[in-house]
Amino acid sequence: MTNVRLTRRGFLVTTILHSTFLTWYYVFSFMVLGHIFGSSTETYLIVYASFNFIIVTTLFLSSFFIHKFNKVRVIFGCSVAISMLALFLPFVSNIILRLIVIFVEGIFFSIGQLASFTYFWSLTVSEERGRAAGLAGFFSLLFLHLISLMAQTLDFFGTVMLSAILILGTLTTRLLRLEKKVLLTTKRDEKGCRPEKRTIFLYSVPGILFSLINTTLARNISFHISQSVPSSLYMFLLVLQMVASGFGALGGGMIADIFGRRLSLAFSLTLYGISTALGGFVENYEVLYFMYVVNGLNWGILWTLYGFVVWGDLADKESCAKRYSLGLAIFYLSTGVGFSLTPQIYQIPLSISSLTSCLLIFLSNVPLILAPELLSSDFREKIKLRLHMNIVGKIQQKLSQNQG
Repeated sequence: MTNVRLTRRGFLVTTILHSTFLTWYYVFSFMVLGHIFGSSTETYLIVYASFNFIIVTTLFLSSFFIHKFNKVRVIFGCSVAISMLALFLPFVSNIILRLIVIFVEGIFFSIGQLASFTYFWSLTVSEERGRAAGLAGFFSLLFLHLISLMAQTLDFFGTVMLSAILILGTLTTRLLRLEKKVLLTTKRDEKGCRPEKRTIFLYSVPGILFSLINTTLARNISFHISQSVPSSLYMFLLVLQMVASGFGALGGGMIADIFGRRLSLAFSLTLYGISTALGGFVENYEVLYFMYVVNGLNWGILWTLYGFVVWGDLADKESCAKRYSLGLAIFYLSTGVGFSLTPQIYQIPLSISSLTSCLLIFLSNVPLILAPELLSSDFREKIKLRLHMNIVGKIQQKLSQNQG
């Protein structure tokens, strides 16, 4: 599959874990919390932001001790705890108790998700990490969107039950029996990688800027568009974006393993900047289609690269949990900040949001120019040579058929 070391069994485990935690987060944070606090928008935004801040805090704290425990047991234990707490919610009427249950679920979720990311790192090496993450992201994002559409038809109790069942999906990996012996044969040393703090900083800046723009100015652009087009068209645009995100994850992972991390990140950020500029100034349905497809592609690419690949390349065995906790914390912290400022953000004019986001996105390419490439040049040259030889072989085959 990846032509390096990750087995099909390991890939399936990775996909299940990623799908489970990603889908549970969106179903629980948007829909379960929406059922509980949706009657008061201000309260919902505060609780949603606080839920994300709890996740961020737990990620940082757990990164110091999670490496001492068996990752599989941590994942299973956290999943069972989350499911039991979710089933407890419908029977709790006191708002304070409900908040306690919700925040404790956030704690277990962040520990379990961090363990799943470090487990993914233990199964992969740098040369295959992009393709493995891209394939897992493709199936996970499509699964997320299908479940999200289904969850919209459920009431509060049905949504809670769905979230409880979803998180227990991690237990299905026990059927695959991914033994320690398999893990040891698929992992090799990451060349004792100890990246400089400067390298970590240079790769962090674009991720921080994109995450903040995605949850603030980009949301404002989408809000203004939703107010200016028919609701049926806006729903179609969202579907386009959802489908494109899956293909973005798939393509982004492959590009990252062929051309390197810097080029794929720079390409994705540049396209994202162009699409936000078009969305703010061109009132044309065809342009809107283009904008939402490009945004979806870029979200899939950047989530894959900044979720799995970049932090994995910057990690070794000792620092793996800390690197992934940093990447996840950027995402959840930006989400919390963006939603807590929703009323203020929606007051920003469309043209200002578009220009500012475009400018910041293009500036985020500057750190990437200064950053070193994370993927080895030898491996990239081998991949390019293999692709070239495949093309030459097909041309020769076609010529021989024509001559015959």
